[in-house]
Amino acid sequence: MYQVGDLLHINGKDDNDNPCIFYAELVGIDETEKLEVYYLEQTKKLEGYIWSYAKDWDTVDEECVKQVFHPTKENYVSVYKQFGFIPTVKENHFIQNGITIPSHILVPIPLDSEEDSDEMDEDMKDFIVDDEVANEPFTHAKVENDFVRETHQAVHDYNHWEPKNQSELKVKNFIDQMADKYQQQDDNRQFVNGKSLDYLHPPK
Repeated sequence: MYQVGDLLHINGKDDNDNPCIFYAELVGIDETEKLEVYYLEQTKKLEGYIWSYAKDWDTVDEECVKQVFHPTKENYVSVYKQFGFIPTVKENHFIQNGITIPSHILVPIPLDSEEDSDEMDEDMKDFIVDDEVANEPFTHAKVENDFVRETHQAVHDYNHWEPKNQSELKVKNFIDQMADKYQQQDDNRQFVNGKSLDYLHPPK
């Protein structure tokens, strides 16, 4: 019935002795047939909106399990949502599904559903490049024409942009998250070559 990696809803009681559900991932079964699990716990990060797996594993009786979820590579995101959480691009950072997060809180970007990520528009195939090309370290364009100058200036202007309302703040938060994600990835590629790059201040 059980396999390593299963997600579990576990019956329990809160600090006030009221019935509640605990969330966990199965990592093994010990010699007494107890389930070895890591509990998914609410943290204090970002005002409590981030959940992470505990550092230490615990054991629980099989009788306490209320529901079992079986995530696979093909249905990972959708099953996690059924489990009650949304994985994010940041390792061991989850957001509770169905919770409205205030716009001023900059949470990690939620992972897209595997259904969306697997779909490919035929019109976009011509824009896909080989991995070797796509994974080359980023370089700033040489300032040799007006388009490059205007693009680089736009980056400098963005650095000083202060949103004037919640709508603009949401847009800025989204852009900042995306930029941080891909800058970290490229920074790793730069590091391999013994280089670094100032992404926020391109040459004018």
